[in-house]
Amino acid sequence: MLKNLLYILLLILSLPSKAQENPFPVDSLPYDAIINSTLGGKRMKYFGKLDFTLSQAYFENWVSGGENAFNGILHLDYNFNYSNRKGWVWDNNLMISLGGNRTSSSKILKKADDRFEINSQLGKQINQFWNYAIYLNFKSQLLPGFRYYEEDRVEKKDKLTRIFSPTIIQLGVGWYYKKNSNSWVNLSPLSARGILVGASYTRNLQEGQKYFGVEKGKTSLLNLGASVNGFFKLLLMENITIENKFNVHANYIQKIQNIDFELNTILRMKINRRISSNLIAHFLYDDDLTGRLQIRELFGAGLSIDL
Repeated sequence: MLKNLLYILLLILSLPSKAQENPFPVDSLPYDAIINSTLGGKRMKYFGKLDFTLSQAYFENWVSGGENAFNGILHLDYNFNYSNRKGWVWDNNLMISLGGNRTSSSKILKKADDRFEINSQLGKQINQFWNYAIYLNFKSQLLPGFRYYEEDRVEKKDKLTRIFSPTIIQLGVGWYYKKNSNSWVNLSPLSARGILVGASYTRNLQEGQKYFGVEKGKTSLLNLGASVNGFFKLLLMENITIENKFNVHANYIQKIQNIDFELNTILRMKINRRISSNLIAHFLYDDDLTGRLQIRELFGAGLSIDL
């Protein structure tokens, strides 16, 4: 009996006290540590960045020739992350980028950028870094897009896109690897991808003609495949960082050999707390949208605000 009492006493003394369970304030711990800790409760984190980038070129009496140009882009990247002690992780990202371009040879203000994108990942933790996950990606634009051409020395335009037409929605299940907020990868061996367009854009198509992959008289295109997407942010040297966001999708049903991919890279060179110089490079290949590689590049300086 005495031996059993001593055993119970030693067991009680070996249990950590409340002070031992919570030796540090919650906010002093790394964000992901809340899942494996014994602190209890839930944890939410909000963070983001707002950039306003400008580039400009001016020529006057320049013998070699040149064209005056002004370019401006407003870019918002905002995150909302949630996790709790039961191992549930919910990470969300909102990205909005709008920009305009004006040149001396045109009286029309043209789009330099127009993107609206939401990424959401719900995961159940397997271990410190890996999670079972459901992934959602919503991608579209907010402003109408045009094809510009000249006729009888008059610049004209034809409307090609409008708000949320086209819209690309991707839903997948698989695994989510997250080392921290600056490094994550989502692997989805089963992924559904849909393209939604306005009926007015496919109603008058010719037979065999397609609008962003959607056939005449239809408003959607659905395919099944696999996808890999992720984000990496690296510190190259003091005040210089590079951010890479990528998405790769392979279709199981049609054109398996054609792999769609997107890579968006931002090189940030910080001048001071509010001003930075940014190099933006965007590469996109989507066989349903166009059979060619799309490239967009911008270099400029402007305001950069942490939210």
